[in-house]
Amino acid sequence: MSRSVQIREAYRRLWPYLRRYRRQALLCVTLGAAAALGSKANLLLLQPLVERLFPQEVAQGDPAASPDARLLQTGFDGGVVDRWLEGVRLFGLSEGVSAVLALMAVMLAIGLVFAFLQYWFLRLSRMLGVWMVTDLRQDMAEHVMRLGMRYHTGRRLGDLLSRLTADVGMSLRILNLVVEEIIQEPFNILASLTVAFLVAPVATLGVLLCIPLLAWPVWKFGPAVRRRSARSMQKLGDSTQNLTQMFSGIRVVKTFRMEGREIEEFRKVNAEFVHQTERMVKAQSTSLSLTQFLATGGVGIGLGLIALANQRWPVFADFGALTVFVAAAMTMFGSVKRLTKAMSVIYSSMGSVDRVFEVMDIQPDLPVTGRERPYAGLEREIRFENVSFDYGAGEGPALRDVSLRARRGEVVALVGASGAGKSTLLDLVARFYDPTQGRILVDGTDLRELKLSDWLDHLAVVSQHPFLFQTTLAENVRYGRPAASDAEVAAACAAAHVDEFVRALPQGLDTQVGDAGTRLSGGQKQRVTIARALLKNADVLLLDEATSALDSQSERRVQEALANLMQGRTTFVIAHRLSTVRSADRILVLDQGRIVEEGRHEELLERQGIYATMWRLQGAAELLLDTRPKDASVPDAFPET
Repeated sequence: MSRSVQIREAYRRLWPYLRRYRRQALLCVTLGAAAALGSKANLLLLQPLVERLFPQEVAQGDPAASPDARLLQTGFDGGVVDRWLEGVRLFGLSEGVSAVLALMAVMLAIGLVFAFLQYWFLRLSRMLGVWMVTDLRQDMAEHVMRLGMRYHTGRRLGDLLSRLTADVGMSLRILNLVVEEIIQEPFNILASLTVAFLVAPVATLGVLLCIPLLAWPVWKFGPAVRRRSARSMQKLGDSTQNLTQMFSGIRVVKTFRMEGREIEEFRKVNAEFVHQTERMVKAQSTSLSLTQFLATGGVGIGLGLIALANQRWPVFADFGALTVFVAAAMTMFGSVKRLTKAMSVIYSSMGSVDRVFEVMDIQPDLPVTGRERPYAGLEREIRFENVSFDYGAGEGPALRDVSLRARRGEVVALVGASGAGKSTLLDLVARFYDPTQGRILVDGTDLRELKLSDWLDHLAVVSQHPFLFQTTLAENVRYGRPAASDAEVAAACAAAHVDEFVRALPQGLDTQVGDAGTRLSGGQKQRVTIARALLKNADVLLLDEATSALDSQSERRVQEALANLMQGRTTFVIAHRLSTVRSADRILVLDQGRIVEEGRHEELLERQGIYATMWRLQGAAELLLDTRPKDASVPDAFPET
C-alpha cells in the first residue's frame, strides 16, 4: 500500500468522527487560520521599527541602484505605515519616540487579539479530539458487545482492553494533531511566506525550494514507523493480556507459588514490547533528525546563498526589509518543522488506528436482516431439527444431527460425559451461536427469524460459574430486570435464600460484592445469580448445574425455589449429579455430540444402557465418599406435580 493510500485510508476511517462535529471543526479552522495569519501581521511592522532603531543603516541605502536591482526589490516597503506615523505626537514626545511607542502599542494590540483567537482555537481543537476519540471508544465498545460468542470465546481479553484503551488513546493523539497542527501550521506557513514575499519576492521564491527537502524524511521513513508502531502496540496488547491473566488467576498463582514464574513471563513480554518500540523509535528518530538537519544546516545554506546573491544583485531594499524577511523565513521553517514532526507522530500512531479498526471491521456472526419477527413468549414448543454445530476449531462437530422437542412447561435434562455437547446445546437455545446445519424452531418459526432481543427478554440463564458485577447485591439481582422495585428484589432474594446471609451484612442488600463478587463465597454468589433469574420471570430457563456451588442445606431450599419457578415454564437443565433430575419430564443422554438415549428416569434404568451405568457409578461413588448416604437427603430438582 502506497504512502498516500495509507494516509487516505486512515483519514477515511476517522472522517466520520470529525463529520459529527463539522460545525465545531469549521469554527476551529476559521479560528486557526485567523490566529495564524494575524500572528504574522506584526512582522510587517518590524520594518518601520527597524528603520527607527538603525536609521544610519537605512540612510546608507544606495539611491542609485540599477533598474534590475530595483526590479528585484519590488515589494512592501513600509511606506503605508510610515505615512500613518507621520505627524504622530504622543504625550508631547518627539516624532521618533512617538512613532516607536505607536508601533509598540499596535503590536501589543495585535498580539492580544490574536492570542485570544489562539486560546479559543487550542481549546476547541483539543476538545474536538477528546469528543471524537470518546465517540470512537464508545462505538468500538458497542461493536464488540454486538459481536457473537464465537468472537468472545476466541479473543484475548487483555489484547482487547489494550485496543480499547492504549490504541484508542493513540488515535486521540492523531486527532489532536490533525485538528491542531495540521490545521494551523499550513496557515502559519502561508502567512510567513506572504510576509516574506511582500518584502523580498525573489528571495522568497528561492526559499520555497527548501520546503520539499524538509518533508522528504517523513515521506521516506513514515511507512516504516507505521509498521513498527503496529508491532509495538501488538506487544503492548500481549503485555496487557499477561497482566489480565495473572491477576485474574491470582488464587491459583499463589496456591502453586508461581509468582516468580508469572513475573518472569511478564518480563519477557515487556522485553518484546521494548524491542519493537525501539525499532519504531529508531525510524522515527532518523526521520526527525534529518528534518532537524535540513531545517538548520540546509536552511542556513539557503539563506547564505541568498546573502551571496544579494552582494551582486541586491534583493533587499534596505536593512529593515532584510530583517523582516529573515524573521518571516525563520518562523516559516519553524512551522514546517512542527508540521513534519506532527506527520511523523501521525505515522507512528497509525498502527494503533489499524488495530482499532481491525476490530471494528469484524462482522457479527449472528446476521441481522431487519426483517426479524417480534416474539411475545413461548406458546407450544421448541424443536431441534437435525441440528449440527461446529466451532470451527478443527476438533469436529460438537453436536451431530440432534433432533428433540421440548413442549411448553416441560423440563428437559441433559446428561452425559464432559464434552458430550450439553453446554453447546444450551448455547444454541440461547442463540449465542447459530446451528451449522439444521434449524431450531420456536412455535414453528426458525429462531434466526425472531428478534434476538425479544427472545433473550424471555430467557433466563444460571450457569455453573456465577459472575457478579462490582456493585451492590441489590443491583446484581436487579440485573435480571432493571425496572424491578425494591420489594420485588427482596422477594427474589428470599426465594433464592439470599436473605439468609444478607442479614449478617451491615449494609444488607446495599453491600458491595467486590471485583467479580470476591467478598462472597461460591455458594453465596450462586444464590445471587439464581435470585437474578427468579426476578426475570422468563418463559424459558437454562440451568447449567445451577446448584453446583451450594452446600446441602442451601441446595434443598434453592431446589424448592427452582421447582416453584419452573411451574409452567420450559426448562433445559444440565446435571452431573443424576439424583437431582430423576423427576424431569425427559432426560436426554448425550455422547460425542449425539442423543443416544431419551426417556424418563425409570425408563432409562430399565434399558440398562449408558444412563443406567452412570446411575450405578454415581451411587457407588457417593457411598464410597460418604458425602450423600441417601438420595433422599437431596430433594429432586424437579419434583412431580
